Amino acid sequence: MVRGARQVGKTSVVRKFGQENFDQVVEINLEKKDLLKAFAGVESIVDFEKRVQLLMGKRLIDVETLLFIDEIQESKEILELLRFFAEERPALHVIVAGSLLEAKMSGSWNIPVGRVDYMYMYPMTFFEYLQAKGDRASYEYLRQIRLGDEIKSLAILQKKYQEYVTIGGMPEVVSNFVRSGDYGETQLICAKLQTACAEDVEKYATGSEKKYLGLVMEAAPLIAGTLYKYENFGGSMYKSREMADALKKLEQVMLLRQIKAINFTNLPLQYKEKRAKKMICLDTGLVNFASQNYTNLLKGEYKGRIMEQVVGQTLLAKGLRQKTELAYWSRDRAEGSAEVDFAWSWNNKIIGLEVKPGNTREMKSLFSMIDRGGKQILPLRVSWDNLGMEKYTHSGKKYEIMSVPFYLLERWEDLT
Repeated sequence: MVRGARQVGKTSVVRKFGQENFDQVVEINLEKKDLLKAFAGVESIVDFEKRVQLLMGKRLIDVETLLFIDEIQESKEILELLRFFAEERPALHVIVAGSLLEAKMSGSWNIPVGRVDYMYMYPMTFFEYLQAKGDRASYEYLRQIRLGDEIKSLAILQKKYQEYVTIGGMPEVVSNFVRSGDYGETQLICAKLQTACAEDVEKYATGSEKKYLGLVMEAAPLIAGTLYKYENFGGSMYKSREMADALKKLEQVMLLRQIKAINFTNLPLQYKEKRAKKMICLDTGLVNFASQNYTNLLKGEYKGRIMEQVVGQTLLAKGLRQKTELAYWSRDRAEGSAEVDFAWSWNNKIIGLEVKPGNTREMKSLFSMIDRGGKQILPLRVSWDNLGMEKYTHSGKKYEIMSVPFYLLERWEDLT
């Protein structure tokens, strides 16, 4: 089961995979009303196969066929048939995809536990962006860099990353920009994508929910990379409960992620549900479009927000087999202000990551987190600076922190 937001390329990727690896691909898109009607009331695998033969003139052949069911959330019956595909036809390869699964499913809807594997898709990362542009030289060079290497052509790499931050990773936007190089056209496509997402809200919202979901759709990109609370979200007078439900629903369909706070430095991570959360939206390009900020991305206050957005987006995209659980670290208010931008567990340690888009190397919050957790903490600083280990002295204590440039962020794991 391939899961991801609308327009991140799920269908295209599965089709390409099928064409390259199978003798036959049988695709059923349940968003098409005629196909949904044709498979309504399907009762068994045998019944399903008979309908495929009658409608498409094709047989489902073990090993040789890839059965691809797109927008599976439109049919409860076919979703529940997945269990029987696993039990009765284990040699038949089946991929299903859906953008609105969690939002559509409720009550008696269920996915067969233990019989379905999940993969998650996100907008393109920077490395994928380079591949899409056909820039194999930069891609291969960045893949081969090791800790201690001197990075060449630094200004060129930074410029390419800034271009990615501007455009984002939505496949249709990237494809158009690679072809035309026209920022104006990318904005038109972003407008279309934003409208498509808003129309999806209509599909999975009840009448009373629509106004709350609509507000979140408008306000979330404007606060991407910053903290927010449910109460008076987006300047509204709506109640916390109403906004919490709306944000949760848009998180379920992967249009945004709510990053929760932690205040301890021991495992397992314990999230502080009542504290302010950090907003990470689907894609930096869509955030720029909503903010109408293309010319001054890396200036002023917006610089900090957009770089936290793109860092969060990149970290989340590492979760191919299961969702990455991100947090941010914050001391209790009574203990004084200290906040580390991102934190997550890895190899029995807690990563503490600070985003530094400017010239400052002030990292008192990260030092405070290290003081609390000691060797349990693995500290990272992400900035425009070079890759390497940096030594600091603060209040008489010595600290060693890995510096990772933005354009190498998705390699943090093998560089650590």
